[in-house]
Amino acid sequence: MSVSKKQRNKNNSKWPIVRFSSDGKKTVSTSNNPVFNRIGLFFTAAILFALFLQMLFFLRPWQDIKETKVYTFQMDYRQVLKKVDLKVGDPYWRWAGQGQTINRRIKNDSMIRSLSLRLSKNGTAIIRVNENLTAGFVQIKQKWYRMDQNAHLSSKSIQPDGKTPVYTDFKNGSKILKKTITAYLSMDKVMRLAVAQIIYSPVKSSPNRLALVMNDGNLVYANPSSLAKRMDLYPKMVATMEEKGIKNGVIDLQYGGYARKFENSDDNLLSSLSSDKSKSSSKSSNSSK
Repeated sequence: MSVSKKQRNKNNSKWPIVRFSSDGKKTVSTSNNPVFNRIGLFFTAAILFALFLQMLFFLRPWQDIKETKVYTFQMDYRQVLKKVDLKVGDPYWRWAGQGQTINRRIKNDSMIRSLSLRLSKNGTAIIRVNENLTAGFVQIKQKWYRMDQNAHLSSKSIQPDGKTPVYTDFKNGSKILKKTITAYLSMDKVMRLAVAQIIYSPVKSSPNRLALVMNDGNLVYANPSSLAKRMDLYPKMVATMEEKGIKNGVIDLQYGGYARKFENSDDNLLSSLSSDKSKSSSKSSNSSK
């Protein structure tokens, strides 16, 4: 039996209508009203158009990255941008919603735990870095190891980077070492960079005394409990020494703060460190032969 074109169009335009009778029975019938078809198509097109606009607004294909802001504790922002491979001028859509992708890139990076990326409407890329902090370096059997904020040592030997201090005469994993690390990382960034070496140097009158060898040649005595707070006095104490005509000397921050010239005990401490360095370099050179 042949079906006319008009009849096929009529059948295709049927919409199901559900009715319930007084006794609760459900009956289904169809409607041939073309208005229903048009309304359905209109709402479908409107929803698809709204989704398209939303995606367009999210990806912003007309916009580029105009500025980058990187928030770190120790790492240089340029180092982070290089690892992520994000640059000013990159298309906005390339980085929209790419937080997980970025974290996969730095998955095996020993310096970074995680990253978060947020893009602002004006084209600024904001990166916040959760770092594995470097507290400093420790020498064990003529080999150097990196130490993190929890006093854990790296599995492989590595040379000190000169940006964080060397720890000397601490017992590995001791409470005094952990307190010292916490105090050091709580210091202002400028002061952290000024410290070359931290020595556990207890005396009878001060069993928790620390001796900090500074990059400018001064020696600082302090306690872990007050180190971070009292190191803010360091620039003023240096200025006081210069006024007294002392080029390099000792700044004692254990019980307040005062500056003085080097004494025999201070010279002995520094000379013992120099002796240990020469012995270490001698052993390493002999082993290389």
